[in-house]
Amino acid sequence: MVKPEFNPSVSDTDYLAIQRFMYYEALLLDERAYLDWFCLLTDDIRYKITTQVARAAEDGTTRIAIIDEDMQALKMRVDQISNPKLTHAENPPTLTRRLISNIQVSSGNLTNIYTVKSNLLLYENRADNLNGSVQAGKREDFLIKIDRSFRIAQRTVDLDQTVLSNSTLSLLL
Repeated sequence: MVKPEFNPSVSDTDYLAIQRFMYYEALLLDERAYLDWFCLLTDDIRYKITTQVARAAEDGTTRIAIIDEDMQALKMRVDQISNPKLTHAENPPTLTRRLISNIQVSSGNLTNIYTVKSNLLLYENRADNLNGSVQAGKREDFLIKIDRSFRIAQRTVDLDQTVLSNSTLSLLL
């Protein structure tokens, strides 16, 4: 997929529609409506989560992918976490609340393809950890406008954590 250049001059109408789409998508995930969320993806989706490797500052930044999935892998994961009989990690289910902020949208020279950069803050609470935990990071999504709606063609989440505490990675970010 060709990535559009950052160009903040999208129309207010497109920006507002994309912002609403991002909030709706977060709501679906928080409500565990995974099958509805899955319908928001393109067939050639690429879903990647990275974390930073702790290193000395003079060695520079290194990120490693802890999840790198395509449509087939995401489908298997959605099927598993949607069925309480198939997953021990999400039974009882994790309680979550996603906050999406600092949304920046650009379209470059490509029609109906948008780059959406945002920040993510995910609070999760599991029955075995009453204090809960927080995952923070930045996201970069490539959205395709199809008819009057959007589909996620690619998502990269760069987590700020070097160690994932209390996370089973069964959650979708």
